[in-house]
Amino acid sequence: MPGKDHAREFYTVELVDGAAAGLRRVTRRGWTGHVLAFPRLAYREVRERGELARPGVYVLVGPNGDSLAKPHRLYIGRSDSLQTRMNGYQTAKAKDFWSYTFVLTSTGDHPLSTAVTAVLEGELIALVRRIGRAVINTNQPHPLALDPQDAHFLGEYRQHALAIMLLQGATYFDEELSAHPVPVDPAGAGPSRHTYHLKTKAKLAFASGYESSHGFTVLEGSFARREVADSMPKASLRLREQLLEEKVLVIEDDKRLRLTQAYTFTHPSPAASVMTGYSVNGVDRWKDDDGCSLADVRKAETQAATESP
Repeated sequence: MPGKDHAREFYTVELVDGAAAGLRRVTRRGWTGHVLAFPRLAYREVRERGELARPGVYVLVGPNGDSLAKPHRLYIGRSDSLQTRMNGYQTAKAKDFWSYTFVLTSTGDHPLSTAVTAVLEGELIALVRRIGRAVINTNQPHPLALDPQDAHFLGEYRQHALAIMLLQGATYFDEELSAHPVPVDPAGAGPSRHTYHLKTKAKLAFASGYESSHGFTVLEGSFARREVADSMPKASLRLREQLLEEKVLVIEDDKRLRLTQAYTFTHPSPAASVMTGYSVNGVDRWKDDDGCSLADVRKAETQAATESP
């Protein structure tokens, strides 16, 4: 997640029309960037604002049907005049999916250069594709080279823009939800995760996963028991059927299913039920390399916190 190198960040969120569901303008002291977030319905009023007369990058967001693996549809682009470009999208059939908007721009006296917006556009598109949680209707632009000063500026700008969009619920930019998470580096250079495992008899279910801020993520390549018991909760059964339909789960053999990508469940219990094929308390069944359950680890962490001075 952007901004992890900083202990604390402060952003100012302005509700421009006084409504939480309306236009939000997000800024940061000492930063020349501006991020606008608003529903498509508000575009008629937003387009008259000065920010849309400037260069910038826009992210058009909408639902992707009932998909669980890729619940969002995106279009990301750039323009030297945001208003001119976005006006055309109001009547474009290909943009019918658009329901929400992010606009990344800057103050009038520090406009974003064409090169910076082009590189930012390409990096955001590449990030969405790498995370794999949205369908994106955009071609990948050819990469441009920036001079060192612009590259440094873009690095800081991107960090704040991503943090702001994540605060507004843009989970398709969240590395934690990646369909193919970066593996843990044994040397400690990569992400740190407390990994848990779940096994059934004959290893028909053999899965690994970890807790995240969004729930419980089961890793790509984990095996699920193909047979379903009568005790399996209906909600977990429906979830499993949809994951099979979307090929997030595929048939491995006559006794097992396999996850083709990492998938984040809302809680350890549905994660365990989907993988085992029956009702199970995931907090007790997911166990780490030392044999400690998730419940044991939580209890130990709570006890350590209460005993520390």
